[in-house]
Amino acid sequence: MPPAYRNHQCRLAEYTFQGQRVLFLENEFLRVGVLVDKGADIFQFLHKPTDTEFMLHTPRGIRPPAVQSVASSWGSFLDYYEGGWQEILPNGGPACTYKGIEFGLHGEVSTVPWDCAIDVDTPDIVRVTLSVRPFRTPFFLQRSMTLRQGESNLLIEETLSNEGREPMQYMWGHHPAFGAPFLGPECRVDLPGDVLTVETFAGAAGTRLHGGHRHRWPMVTEREVAALDFSRPDPSGTGHEDLGYVVDLPEGWYALTNQKTQVGFALTWSLETFPYLWVWRQFNQSNGYPWYGQVYTLALEPWTSYPSAGLLAAIANGTAATIEPGESRHAWLRAVAYEGLTTVSGVSPAGVVTGNV
Repeated sequence: MPPAYRNHQCRLAEYTFQGQRVLFLENEFLRVGVLVDKGADIFQFLHKPTDTEFMLHTPRGIRPPAVQSVASSWGSFLDYYEGGWQEILPNGGPACTYKGIEFGLHGEVSTVPWDCAIDVDTPDIVRVTLSVRPFRTPFFLQRSMTLRQGESNLLIEETLSNEGREPMQYMWGHHPAFGAPFLGPECRVDLPGDVLTVETFAGAAGTRLHGGHRHRWPMVTEREVAALDFSRPDPSGTGHEDLGYVVDLPEGWYALTNQKTQVGFALTWSLETFPYLWVWRQFNQSNGYPWYGQVYTLALEPWTSYPSAGLLAAIANGTAATIEPGESRHAWLRAVAYEGLTTVSGVSPAGVVTGNV
């Protein structure tokens, strides 16, 4: 059933763009765009009162995923990465083989079409459920997205089921990447707790981090023995890429605030499902494929597991999750847009953001 036509309060809209189904959820505060045919990516998260788009948009843009130049052993994730917010299952990181199954980078639900059903479509509330059965694994993933009148937050509720007859190990994460003009050196990342541990691993060329070391948030030691503040993005064009993992969050939330505009994005989630936070910082570093120095972003990613070296690495360090035959796992996240603050001291599960002006 198509959405009802309405251009006030809560509403839904469906379009076809570049040959793909696109879904929008909207109220007076937010406009959220979803690429249904490409991993159900959230490619747009717009705060309407301040006209602030939080998501990264890469120069590559949105392209039909059916068109490929040549198959890659890494899969198609990077070829069609438009920025935005991906959901990733069951492999976080480079290509690997598990139980004889070949997974590409961040495969496989992030690159395949999802189904979509409208659950509620009224002026007071809209709710849709997106779902996917990936090609190579017996998972069934359902994601409900709810927007209410008068609220500047999006509620995501999820169920992951194993429809097979054998246990399955997996990595499951959310990959929201933020971009300019919202993102800049005037932004600040706030996390819960006073003493948090950042674990780092040796990465690609351009990283400044010592692999396999632990540091106290937000200061991380560079290779040059200087102190790198992980709570602050570098200016555009500095040519660095860093990746770390916050491994001991006491609560599941973060806030990213532009202190100049006093507008921010907060995410709160079920910590029991996603206990680790990946912090990916890409400041125009990459020479050559896939970024060619064009991408400036910060991604703050709740995950079941780490590091970003793929499922086999997470199995080796004991952080990969296991789901038994017929078992289901549940999770929730709430994404919030807020204004009028420069620092954040808390984000409640209901999406209430507290802090200082």
